[in-house]
Amino acid sequence: MDKITSDVRRQQWLDIIQACNASGLTKKAWCEQNGINIKSFYYWQRQLRHETYDVQSAALSPEPEVTFAEIAVPSSPKNIVDQTMTDSATSFCPDAVIRTGTLTIEVSNHASREVLSLIRSVMKYAT
Repeated sequence: MDKITSDVRRQQWLDIIQACNASGLTKKAWCEQNGINIKSFYYWQRQLRHETYDVQSAALSPEPEVTFAEIAVPSSPKNIVDQTMTDSATSFCPDAVIRTGTLTIEVSNHASREVLSLIRSVMKYAT
């Protein structure tokens, strides 16, 4: 079926469905009075709803772009455990550990609101 035929058929069924909804009758009664196959009616109603939903959801909520940013740990006496240590990861003691799927996030009580907000937004996309 070519695009023009498909568009004409969709418009015809859209008109039929709108007329039925405006009639005040049940769908079954309206279809019987107008010689419309009830199964065809429900099929096209479902098709048009899916198409409308797909178009609206694509327009309203495009896929968000996921980005990652390196977060610098601020230098403070509380964060510097041993100046002679070369690996700061070995000196870090998290106050909270969040695990979901393969993602693990360790957080200190001294994390700023911005860091916690960023972690929250990243967690939305974790699987």
